[in-house]
Amino acid sequence: MIRQASYNEEQLLKRLAAGDEAAFNSIYEQFQQPVFAFAFYLTKSRELSEEVVQETFVKVWEKREQFPEHMIILPYIKRITQNLVLDMFRKAGRDQALQQVLYEAVSNLHQQPVDQLQEKELLRIYRDGINRLPPQKRIIYTLHRDHHLSYEQIAERLQLSPNTVRNHMAQAIRSVREHVNKHGALLPFAFLLREW
Repeated sequence: MIRQASYNEEQLLKRLAAGDEAAFNSIYEQFQQPVFAFAFYLTKSRELSEEVVQETFVKVWEKREQFPEHMIILPYIKRITQNLVLDMFRKAGRDQALQQVLYEAVSNLHQQPVDQLQEKELLRIYRDGINRLPPQKRIIYTLHRDHHLSYEQIAERLQLSPNTVRNHMAQAIRSVREHVNKHGALLPFAFLLREW
């Protein structure tokens, strides 16, 4: 028997369609773990799964007005996740070459040598700081830093004002910087936290 959408899910979808960030945050908190588990099942990579989760919820926000009111949320979100993973696999060859170029460029930014274990630990602390951001700030931060979108492009994509995006980004940078500083990783990843 097909399960019907719960009253709570219907209300969340109505509020989400109206652009309610609290509804989006609630959906994120409720479904982030199952989406991560599904992405990990498909990719067998924690790092790729984290990226897929971010992209999935960007799509949820972008398509919020298109969701049927009586839809069950998780199967729809899992379909988005599966499509993103398939796209990622299709692009894998090109992306690996690009990742190598980016890795070498980033390595050249280090003013002092850092062994691979240190570098992995610093990157883990940095990512942990990003993962602790509220969902909306995390998405804006990711779109700006990882996808190199301008504040105006992010505002258009998420249907927010550029000022709102700018404020979210400033708060996100502060939070990530505080997290990294608190855990003793001041340099060589300071370039990741500079104001843009």
